[in-house]
Amino acid sequence: MFRIPGRQPRFSMTAFPTLRSAHRTKFQRPFTLSGCRPFAMTDTHSIDYEGRYEYWEAGVAWELREPSLRHEWPRSRLAQLIGDIGRMRGAPIALLGTTGLQERDARGTRVRAVQADELVSLDWRYGLPDVFVVGELPLPDVVFEVDLTTDIRDRKLDVYAAWGIPELWVEVPDADMPSKRKRSGLAIFLLDDGTFRESAESAAFPTLSAREIHAALNEPSTSAATVETVRRVGGIMGRRAGTGPDDDPFLSVERQLSRREGQRQGHREGHREGRTFMLEGLLRARGIDITPTSRAEADRIAALPQDRILRAALDSTDSDDFLSRLRP
Repeated sequence: MFRIPGRQPRFSMTAFPTLRSAHRTKFQRPFTLSGCRPFAMTDTHSIDYEGRYEYWEAGVAWELREPSLRHEWPRSRLAQLIGDIGRMRGAPIALLGTTGLQERDARGTRVRAVQADELVSLDWRYGLPDVFVVGELPLPDVVFEVDLTTDIRDRKLDVYAAWGIPELWVEVPDADMPSKRKRSGLAIFLLDDGTFRESAESAAFPTLSAREIHAALNEPSTSAATVETVRRVGGIMGRRAGTGPDDDPFLSVERQLSRREGQRQGHREGHREGRTFMLEGLLRARGIDITPTSRAEADRIAALPQDRILRAALDSTDSDDFLSRLRP
């Protein structure tokens, strides 16, 4: 069991009376998880089990029948989206991966366990636990699930509600499979008085909509629209926390380099403009007209050695003669 030295647990199992009363009948009745196959796995066996399962209860584990890249792709895109928002916020957002969420009884015996596709925490400072025991650590801010051939409503939705998960994202990818169960899209569920209600926007990520999340999770690479979403959401979160892109180590360096390059570029352009202005004044003083052709070549001329430009201006008789002296 993972505990934080010197820290009192933020939650206790007595905070979840539904686990012992209202949800008892629902959890004890027979059930089947769509898209999964059951296999026997004792609590002892689960300690050394290295595979991945969706759900475990009463000595039975359920694993995907059709694991595929189509199921994993949204999770990799989620990591990109959340990472970019964290950089814009100026503070990292923890992705705890498929760390198992477990409920244990008073004797420490595992009652049920879930392996989510991703756990998201806005402010994680508690180390890296091997398992996530409900009641021992603060709950993640968002649990992310992919329903391609599965349906979270079969079992896991009720369990998450009983545990008090504050926000749940359920993604049905655009990718198609013969056994796909639901229409493509992302649903955001917010916990309200022990029950999940669907919401158009996230509570953990202000103004981030289900539509925007789904679009970001299904594009091959980050689009301009997603960049704008990241900037908006990360900016709001940063302003609320008093942080920003300059607090992110990577973006801070990039922004400093961009500012320096902009200053150098401005200095170069200002220098060229100054030399062009001086040259035009010299040519006018000698009675040489400034033609459209000479204006078009002003940048090229301004980059030439200054003494060569001055000799050409003093020796030339007209604009064409001046330009010919400065051509290779």
